[in-house]
Amino acid sequence: MTDYLKEFNTILRDLDYSKNTVTKFSDFLSLSAYSLAQPFYNSKEIEEKYKDVSKNYSLPQLEKFAHLIAIVTLALEEKMQDFLGQIFMSNDMGSGYKGQFFTPYHVSKLMSEMVGYNVKVDLENKEIITLSEPCCGSGGMVIAFADSMKESGYNYQKNLFVEAIDIDDLCYKMTYIQLALLGIPARVIKGNTITMDFQEVLYTPMFFINNIAGKLSERTKENLGNITTNQLNLFKI
Repeated sequence: MTDYLKEFNTILRDLDYSKNTVTKFSDFLSLSAYSLAQPFYNSKEIEEKYKDVSKNYSLPQLEKFAHLIAIVTLALEEKMQDFLGQIFMSNDMGSGYKGQFFTPYHVSKLMSEMVGYNVKVDLENKEIITLSEPCCGSGGMVIAFADSMKESGYNYQKNLFVEAIDIDDLCYKMTYIQLALLGIPARVIKGNTITMDFQEVLYTPMFFINNIAGKLSERTKENLGNITTNQLNLFKI
């Protein structure tokens, strides 16, 4: 079995010795998140954000970033997991002063299974269930919940909508990338849940592909701002 964690960290370390690990990881997240979002937004703003990061690297280095997102994709295809959260913690990017210590995935999975009995009841009454994660970290709790749904025979790509929020830019982008690659319909928000100060939001591809907006109740649509898929841009809250 391929050690994707080791492979990712090796490429990340060797990618550019003039930059520290946090900077390279942050740039990887930006390039990946905006690449995944752009086909569904066709946004000049997203394109410019991508260019602002990519101009700091050579073409061979950008190819290594592409290799990194391929590794993440393969790791998530092998099994549902919080892969980017493991990368984050293995490189000590949380640091004690920031207090970022992510819940191990097996604990997240146990917690999701403890509340999973509600899924059957909820889906008997409506086509889609919603999940709110106000401090999402790297998205591990959301992934674990979707994993439990899948094991119980439910299609989370069609029957789940997630709102995930985090104040930290790295967490915001880690969550978006992993939920996007796993096909979890979600809106991922960068901002402060307590003060309701939000800066940026991106909807994952499966939100568009499976017409999740059309499946939500009228009340939820109001919370989405009655935005149609044709109107969605890099939505500023």
